[in-house]
Amino acid sequence: MAGARRSYVDEICLLVGWRAGDFEPEVAWEAVERELGLRLPADYKELLTRFPAGGFRGSIGVDNPAQSREGLAKSKRDNLELMEIFADEDTGYLEGTAYRLFPEPGGLYPWGADGAGGTFWWVTDSPDPDAWSIAYNDYDNWREHPGPMTKVIHELLVSDGSDHLVGWNVSDKPVSFGGQVKDRMISYPL
Repeated sequence: MAGARRSYVDEICLLVGWRAGDFEPEVAWEAVERELGLRLPADYKELLTRFPAGGFRGSIGVDNPAQSREGLAKSKRDNLELMEIFADEDTGYLEGTAYRLFPEPGGLYPWGADGAGGTFWWVTDSPDPDAWSIAYNDYDNWREHPGPMTKVIHELLVSDGSDHLVGWNVSDKPVSFGGQVKDRMISYPL
C-alpha cells in the first residue's frame, strides 16, 4: 500500500532542510485574517506556521503576517501600498487586463515578491480561498498558475532551469530558504 502523499509544505521543508520547531508564529491566524479583511488559503497558513518571513531560492520572498504583531502591521501596510501602486492608472500595471484589485470581487491580493520588481498575487475569484489561482506580474507581463502558492514555490525549488512561474533560470541558485527569526538571521540548508 502506497503512503499518503506529502503536502507541498512538507516537500518544501524537505527540500530546504527545514526542521520542525525552528519557528513558531506569535499571532493567531484568525486575528491575521480579521486584520487583513480576508480568509487566507490553508496552504499559505500551513507554510507560514512553519516558516518565518523570508525567501525561497533567492527568487520568491514571502512576508509572514502571523510572525509577530509588527509583522502583521508591516504586511498589511505593504500590501495596501502595493495595491495603491497597482490601482494608479499612471503605472499601467492593470491596463489591458481583466484584473482588478481586492476587495473588488475576484480582485488581486498580494502574497509575495521576486526581489527584482515582480509580484505574486492571489486571484480571489472564489469564496473558497483554497481554490484561488496565482497571478504573477513582472512589470508589463502577467502570467497565471492554477495554484496553490505552495505549488509555485515547490516548482521553483525543484526546477533545474526556467520551467516555473517566474521563468528565470535558477539552476545556479541553491535550493534554500533564508529568513529572520527575532534578531537572528537563518539560512537553510545550513
